[in-house]
Amino acid sequence: MRQIPWRQILKWSGYPAFFVLCFVFFAYKTFPYERLADRLVQEARARGYDLEIIDLTHSGLTGLTFESLRLVLPAEADGSPPLDVIFDELTVSTSLFSLISDTKSYSFDAELAGGEAEGDLTLGEDSMEVEAEIEDISLQAIPALRKYSKVPLEGTLNAEIELNMPSEVAESSGNVELSIEGLHVGDGKTKMDIPGWGGLTLDRADAGDLELLATIEEGVANLERAKSHGQDLKLDLLGKIRLLRPMKRSELNVMLRVKIEEAYKERSTKVATMLELGSTGLKSAMTSDGSIQYVIAGAIGGRMRPRAAGRQPFEAPK
Repeated sequence: MRQIPWRQILKWSGYPAFFVLCFVFFAYKTFPYERLADRLVQEARARGYDLEIIDLTHSGLTGLTFESLRLVLPAEADGSPPLDVIFDELTVSTSLFSLISDTKSYSFDAELAGGEAEGDLTLGEDSMEVEAEIEDISLQAIPALRKYSKVPLEGTLNAEIELNMPSEVAESSGNVELSIEGLHVGDGKTKMDIPGWGGLTLDRADAGDLELLATIEEGVANLERAKSHGQDLKLDLLGKIRLLRPMKRSELNVMLRVKIEEAYKERSTKVATMLELGSTGLKSAMTSDGSIQYVIAGAIGGRMRPRAAGRQPFEAPK
């Protein structure tokens, strides 16, 4: 029986393989990343976004690395600030299989606000899976934070997030573990609209270290632990968030208790005066031990509805 000429087959198949390898290598190295960056900026502008990219290059075979990337999303309503996100460096990669699949999977690694964030994101036609880890992010250095909180915040954020949101949102599961070291509230300059107080400039207050743990089951994120006890303020939070699509429609229903310590009242005469002359709305939020208690409900991306709850026991709203 005639033998198969393996050596000759390997020899001749090596030429096209070498050619393909050279083509991929030089295409990879000479790809016009500057033109790609310009195209991304144009596409973002066409959708109403502002995108700035200082430098763009490759990362592996199917990844991109952005240097000094800034994305500004327009305000969703009159009077609300735009969403401004700045990355010192952002690397996004995917797989060859993901590029041809209906389900897209991405890995990301970002440096921003003095810290890092990394994780994996899987997007189906109507499903989403997220695994992310955040380390040493400075709240002061996140412009986007002002979109969601009118209260100036300082502190160092760390978090681990797992979320599995299938097509049926009511079947979502996961958990969130979050901490903020050295949480401070207020800056003595920014005026805030506090229920029962009206417009008030809150002096900088030490709120300690925030610890938050939430477990997501059957589409509801239950806050099992959320507290921050500092020298000036003691904050406690109980309740839940019912997840909806889009995420900004998710419904918040929590009870917030704030205890203002005497040392802070002595240092901040404005707060002390407001407490003494408290309006009817504020007085109905005062508890027997001098804490201030509210039930806050509403869509996360909409207008919250705080309701004074000074006479109620501190427990998660039904």
